[in-house]
Amino acid sequence: MSELTLADDDVGGNSDDRQPRHGRWGLDRRLEFIEFRLLWEGKINRGELADFFGVSIQQASLDFAKYMVLAERNMEYDRSEKVYRATQEFTPRFLAPNTQTFLNQLANLTTGTLSPAMGFIGSRPPCDVVALPTRHVRTDVLLAVLWAIRDGAEIEVTYQSMRRPSATRRWITPHSLAFDGARWHARAWCHDANAFRDFVLTRIQEIHARRKSDVNSLADSDWHTQVVVIIEPKPDLTLAQRDSVITDYGMQNGKLFRTLRRALVQYFVRHLRIDGPEPTGQPIIWANRDELKDLVDLRRLY
Repeated sequence: MSELTLADDDVGGNSDDRQPRHGRWGLDRRLEFIEFRLLWEGKINRGELADFFGVSIQQASLDFAKYMVLAERNMEYDRSEKVYRATQEFTPRFLAPNTQTFLNQLANLTTGTLSPAMGFIGSRPPCDVVALPTRHVRTDVLLAVLWAIRDGAEIEVTYQSMRRPSATRRWITPHSLAFDGARWHARAWCHDANAFRDFVLTRIQEIHARRKSDVNSLADSDWHTQVVVIIEPKPDLTLAQRDSVITDYGMQNGKLFRTLRRALVQYFVRHLRIDGPEPTGQPIIWANRDELKDLVDLRRLY
């Protein structure tokens, strides 16, 4: 977010009466847009700003003038091509140069989960994304779970566990939702197992009834307790390989520390394929596995 929150009037003059395509985002958001394009594309013109926000060319000109005042060494006008270009001295003032933000936008634009009208990226490089199968959660199931969480209620569901040959009916008291990177779960007290468990939302087949609950979600210690998972390069790597892994995972002093809820540790280490005690093809290891190995328990996921 920028350092300023200004109205159009702060730059002098008013925008025209057209309704901005994305609602009346203020000047601070338009300055971020200018800087985003300068940072990632190296240039921007007034028409791009006017079209994206639905403001007049006059207002766009005022926005560029304001940006020049606040970050005077960041851009210069190229009269031959009628664009503003980033200078050699360009230093972001309103945005952190976060590569992951750009790449996330690029991926979402490519898969269609983000409309081009909502992304700041203008000129996109050729890109493709390996899209994993989507698990579609039924609306009625999600609503029932959300309302039960909101109201502190319990619901009777038909659930197909992978640990049982057929679906069973049971009462659960959900208190939170969790995404493990592939599936959405309801974290809930299972009245059948007398324990807190993770219920995959797509495996809830029916909602039968609802009633008040006296389950205290604060008793779910695995959910409310944070632990640190430590990741390190495998010890048998060469020095060059080790340095590459450290850079790849953004490790500090040769280690990656990730703070997670105890209930979610199993999913994190499984996605990295470092949950087992035996070495895998991964170039990393779970350094403190011995002290947390009890958290990798298939019984937690029904």
